[in-house]
Amino acid sequence: MPIQDVGDLPDNPLEMPPPYWRGSSADFHIAYALEDLSQMLNELVSLNQQTDARLQEYFSRHPQPPEDDPEFGEICRDLWDLEHRIKLKAEVAILMAAISSEDHLNMTAVFNLHRDVVEPLEKLSPPDKLQVVSAFLDKPGIKGEKLYADVKRLTAWRNAFAHGHCVDRPTKSLRHNHLIEPSDLPGVPSLVADALDLVACYVDLVHYSSSISNNDYTAGPFWDVERIKEQLQQISRYRFKGSNWVYEVYFE
Repeated sequence: MPIQDVGDLPDNPLEMPPPYWRGSSADFHIAYALEDLSQMLNELVSLNQQTDARLQEYFSRHPQPPEDDPEFGEICRDLWDLEHRIKLKAEVAILMAAISSEDHLNMTAVFNLHRDVVEPLEKLSPPDKLQVVSAFLDKPGIKGEKLYADVKRLTAWRNAFAHGHCVDRPTKSLRHNHLIEPSDLPGVPSLVADALDLVACYVDLVHYSSSISNNDYTAGPFWDVERIKEQLQQISRYRFKGSNWVYEVYFE
């Protein structure tokens, strides 16, 4: 008969019975966002070339075009719309990677550590959770490793996004964050690069936590992570040359 009360759960995590972890499904959001992102980048290659050709013809007729020219807007409209959708999908992938990272750290803790450790652990930030879980599973010193720094960056991105800050700016002050003009604004190239970098952090975290787990349940493999890895590899083959706003894109 399934356990109905948390008080009946065993203290020893290796004796934990089913039902097992009920995840947040954030990993599915990552996978679908990356799938959509890959498809839209494929569209971007040809649309970017078509728009560039039309703009060259436009500037041959208007070497000094008027400001807010409707014809210019009409030429760029489809490209701008696609760029907007690409940036949204990149942000979804990053945000869900941050959520899924913490979810995975929590699962690793529940199935590998005594409840007296797990319960106070819930209040810590993801980087601190990673540090404590690693130390209790005989892997101290994670704070000096790249994975810890990556989880810290991913958590900072999520916190900035959730609390109304611009994720590309310093977050010490809302006034500074929003009102000081940056030297460059995020565009498709930078956001796609951020998505590749920060979602890869989630993949690395899952592989790491699996490698240190004592419980077979959290030792993997995890099918969704392998699917996400494949999508990251596909997206990484899209190359950008230029700036965030004027660029060439091609599939390598």
